[in-house]
Amino acid sequence: MLPLEPLTVGGLLRRTAGRFPERPAMEYADQSWDYRALDGAVDLWARRLLAAGVRKGDRVGLWCEAEPKAIIALYALTRIGAVCTMLNTSLKGPELQDLLHATEVTALLIGDGYKDVSYPEVCRGLEGCGLLERIWYIGQAGCGAFPALEEAEPAPEGELARAEGAVVPEDTAFILYTSGATSRPKAVMGSHYSRANSGVMQAADLGASEEDRFCVAMPVFHCFCLSVNVMAACAAGACLCLPRSRRTRDLLEAVSEKKCTIMSSVPALFHAMINREDFAQWDLSSLRTGFIGGSLYPPELFREIDRKMGFTLLSSLGQTEATAGITTAFLDDSLDVRAETIGHFMDHLEGKIARPGTGEPLPVGEAGEICVRGYVVMQGYYGLPESTAQAVDADGWLHTGDVGYLDENGNIHMTGRIKELIIRGGENISPAEVENAAAAWPCIDRCKAVGVADEHYGEEVCLCVILKEGMDLREEEFRAWLGARLASFKVPRYIIRLDDFPRTATGKVRPSELKKLAERRLGFV
Repeated sequence: MLPLEPLTVGGLLRRTAGRFPERPAMEYADQSWDYRALDGAVDLWARRLLAAGVRKGDRVGLWCEAEPKAIIALYALTRIGAVCTMLNTSLKGPELQDLLHATEVTALLIGDGYKDVSYPEVCRGLEGCGLLERIWYIGQAGCGAFPALEEAEPAPEGELARAEGAVVPEDTAFILYTSGATSRPKAVMGSHYSRANSGVMQAADLGASEEDRFCVAMPVFHCFCLSVNVMAACAAGACLCLPRSRRTRDLLEAVSEKKCTIMSSVPALFHAMINREDFAQWDLSSLRTGFIGGSLYPPELFREIDRKMGFTLLSSLGQTEATAGITTAFLDDSLDVRAETIGHFMDHLEGKIARPGTGEPLPVGEAGEICVRGYVVMQGYYGLPESTAQAVDADGWLHTGDVGYLDENGNIHMTGRIKELIIRGGENISPAEVENAAAAWPCIDRCKAVGVADEHYGEEVCLCVILKEGMDLREEEFRAWLGARLASFKVPRYIIRLDDFPRTATGKVRPSELKKLAERRLGFV
């Protein structure tokens, strides 16, 4: 078992650059950086940020796809002690503004955009909104609306040395957002110590070395990607291979041409890749292993991915509140263990299956809530002490809301989850957020969002609506209206009209019964 170390995120990169200065660190299209060059680029960007007034503890938003400048930026921010606040690339304007206000973001680094969303266009007029003072452009297409960080004059090297020396492992390094029972995603604070050591441990679980090449198949704002790709590759001295996009063709092309050895992703993306008509044409023989996680999947799908991709797929359970890593399978576990369980609790963590509501440990074979304690547990939700206390108890146990049981070999079988989150293709969706947006549509009296089964994404959003008397719902127009207010993955795929919702004796809606009702109405059961 590797020991935990007093590391910062910037210190981890600095150490790896000293060990493997000439090894490839990052590749994108026809560009490449070795670790010496990457570390130097991070220093230069860190000095530019210091010259612009960014200081330790400032929350700086990063709204960018998984591109080289995003990687350099996240290291530069954490090197000087700023809190890198990772924003979902699918956000729309109102969602972005809400999160910037709630997390008191003072500066923003933006790329070009994602799909039909132009980040420079969305951000016009945002400066001076709340605490937001500065917006810098770090994209590739060019933008006249905001200054390019690359053109900023850097601060002296001595100023960087002082700033870097003031950063300690216990400081907050990142804020990532997760959805819960409330309408607004919560801002999860994680330390340098937890994120850097999580990368070290997950690199070890993958058996990674400086010879490996990680294909980045997930958005960098996702806790899964940040730990099992960015941090794990850095910890091992491996190369981070950034595809042109997250489209399945570009991912398969990256593996084939860049000879990637590790690919981790969510079930929906793996499923999309192996079901391409041209899947057999790609040379994936270099692949060795990777994690699957982010949402539940049937064992049959795991086996199919493992077989068709031709590598040793590792099951896992992660959570934003746990720095991504809670459980993992061993590389030498049998296919049955890897497909039918989520593995064992990771090194340096205490784990238990607890009776919901009491935290009392349950014996082997009895299902309860999966709880974990140790270095991965978040520092808390930004500005939400009561929510933090609900998630992490007085003894330091993180209550994940996921349900499972331990077998006699110490492996965990996951059976469901307590909370009502909808997990679509690895993206956490708060039902309340969808409901709050939909409720503003004139003909809707009441609405509830539930997750219904989907072969590809694991779950899809189904909105159950009760209409105002005498009114009808034009679904195409309604979805377009929602699409301007919510990220595309949150817009309901299914809409069901009901006269009422199943309720408890006290009038509360029963989500589990509503979900079953919705799936029956859709013909799924």
